[in-house]
Amino acid sequence: MKINDTSFLIFLIAGMLFCGGCAPGHPPTAKVTGTVNHKGNPLKQGTIIFEVEGHRPATGKIVNGKIVNVTTYEPDDGVSIGLARIAVSSREEVEEAAAETGDPSGGNLGPAYMGTGGKSLIAPHYGNPATSHLTAAIEKGKENVIMLELE
Repeated sequence: MKINDTSFLIFLIAGMLFCGGCAPGHPPTAKVTGTVNHKGNPLKQGTIIFEVEGHRPATGKIVNGKIVNVTTYEPDDGVSIGLARIAVSSREEVEEAAAETGDPSGGNLGPAYMGTGGKSLIAPHYGNPATSHLTAAIEKGKENVIMLELE
C-alpha cells in the first residue's frame, strides 16, 4: 500500500491536532531551595508563597529554617519562571495557642487567615507578597537558592 503526499499531509495534520493537548498545559517551573531566618535564627516552621505575575502561585513549607516542598502544579516542581514576590507566614502551633487562650484557633481564624495555628511569630506584613518587600528572580535551568532574613 502506497501513501501519496496528500494522504500523508492529512494524516500528519490530523495527528498534530489530536495531540495538540498532549504537551504540559502549564508554564515551566524551576526548583527552589533556601533558608529563612528570623532575627538571625532559623525560622522553626511556616509557610512560604511565591507569586509570579500572570502565573499560579507556588507554596512551600519552612522546616527548621529550610524552604522545602515548593509546589506550583505538581509536588515539588518549584516556582514559575520570573520575578516572584514572596510571602512568609509562621504561626504558633494550635496546641500552644489553645493552652494559652483556651481557644484552639488562638482567636485568629478569619477570611484572611494564612496558616494553621495561633498568633503570628513574625511581623504580619511578611504574610502578604504586596507588603513583605521580599522578592526573588526565579531562573530556568539554574539553582535557585533563596536566603531570606526577616526582622
